[in-house]
Amino acid sequence: MTDVLNLWLHGEHLGTVQQPRTGRTRLRFSDDVVQQWGIGTRLLSYSLPMTNRRLDTEDVANFLDNLLPEGAVRAQFEQRYRLRPGDAFGLLTQIGVECAGAVQLTVDDVPPDGRLVPLTDAETTRIVTELPTLSAPEGGTLSASLGGVQSKVLLTRTDDGWAWPAAGAMSTHIIKPEPTDPHVPIRRIIEYEHWAMSLAAAAGIPAARTELMRFGDRLALVVERYDRAGGRRLHQEDFAQALGIRAGDKYEATDEPASRLSRIADGPGLEAQDPASFRRELLRLVTFNLLVGNGDAHAKNYSLILRDGVFELAPAYDVAPVFYVNPRFSDFGMRLAGQRNLRYLNGTHLLDEAVQWGMSRQQAQDVVAETVEGVRGGLERVSIDDLVEPIADRVLSRAVSLL
Repeated sequence: MTDVLNLWLHGEHLGTVQQPRTGRTRLRFSDDVVQQWGIGTRLLSYSLPMTNRRLDTEDVANFLDNLLPEGAVRAQFEQRYRLRPGDAFGLLTQIGVECAGAVQLTVDDVPPDGRLVPLTDAETTRIVTELPTLSAPEGGTLSASLGGVQSKVLLTRTDDGWAWPAAGAMSTHIIKPEPTDPHVPIRRIIEYEHWAMSLAAAAGIPAARTELMRFGDRLALVVERYDRAGGRRLHQEDFAQALGIRAGDKYEATDEPASRLSRIADGPGLEAQDPASFRRELLRLVTFNLLVGNGDAHAKNYSLILRDGVFELAPAYDVAPVFYVNPRFSDFGMRLAGQRNLRYLNGTHLLDEAVQWGMSRQQAQDVVAETVEGVRGGLERVSIDDLVEPIADRVLSRAVSLL
C-alpha cells in the first residue's frame, strides 16, 4: 500500500509524491508537464530537474522536508497530528496545502480552492499571543507550513483586516511575536531583526518588508511575504533545497569540496536571466550579512525565485545582527574562502570567495565597496535608538575594515 499526495505548482498539477511503507519518498512528474516543458527543465527545484522517470533520491526527500518547520515548532505539529518524529510525508498531508513558494500538496486530485476566514481583532490577538502554542480560529484547522525554528503564524492581510487562510488559501504575512521564554539567548530579537531589515532596504538591498505591531501585550514582527505578490504565489526555494541539503545540515561543513555559495553561483546562477548580475547580487547580499553580523546566514536563510525554470536571487529575510548582540553566534553559516567564523572573516575572504564564482577581483572589489557605501548611507537614514546604537557602531566599524 502506498500513500499518495498530489503536487501542485501555481495551481497546476505537477505530479505526485508517493510514500511507500518501506523505502524512499518518490516523485513522479506528470507526463503532460514533462511533454510541455521538456526533460531537464527545473520548474520545481534546481535539485529536481524534470524527468519522465520516477525519482526516489535523497534530493526528493530533502526538498519536501525543507518545506516544513524545524525544532520545537515541528514537534508541536507532530504531536498535534499524532505523527512519529521525522514523518515529513505525514506532516505534509496535514499542512502541505499552503507552503513556501507556489507549492501545494493535497490528498485530493483537484487543486485546493481555499477561502479566507475574516478574523476579529480579538481573534487575531488570541492567535498571536498564544504562540508558541499553535491555535486556529474556532472551527478552523492548521493547514499551512513554513520553514524555520521561530514560532510564527501565517495570516492574510485584507482591506478589512486580518484573515485566516483556510483550505489552501494564500497567506500574505508572517507574524513572529517576541519569544516569552526568559532563557532565550537574545532578548528583543524581533526588534533587532526589524532594524537590520530596515537597514537593508535603506542600503538598497532588496529585502522583505517588516513592521513592528502590538497584539495585546505581545510585540510582534510582521513580515510581508515576498513570495506573494499581486494576489499570486511566486515560486521559491531556499539554498538547502536547491542544493539537495537536509535541513539539519543547513550550516556548511568545513570539509565540503566546494563552497555552497560557489555551487549556487555555478548552478542556478548560470540559469539566471543574467548570470553576471546574479553573482553581483549574491555578493551584495553576502557582504551585507557580514557587515551586520548575521550569525545565522545559513542555507535556509537564502533563497531563489524560480520563474519558468529561470532563477533569480530572492530578497533578504531573517537577517539579524545576532553576533554583535551575543558573540556566541559567530558561525556565519556559509564558508567564505574556507572561513565561516565571524570573528575572523574580512574583506579578503569576500574577494577570494567571489573569484571562485568567476568574478574578477576588481569586479568583486567594486561590489563590496558599493555595498559598504550603501550601508553607510543607510545608517544615516534608519532610526537608531539606545537598543541598536552599539550595533550600528559595530556595523560601521566592520564597514571600514572591509575596504
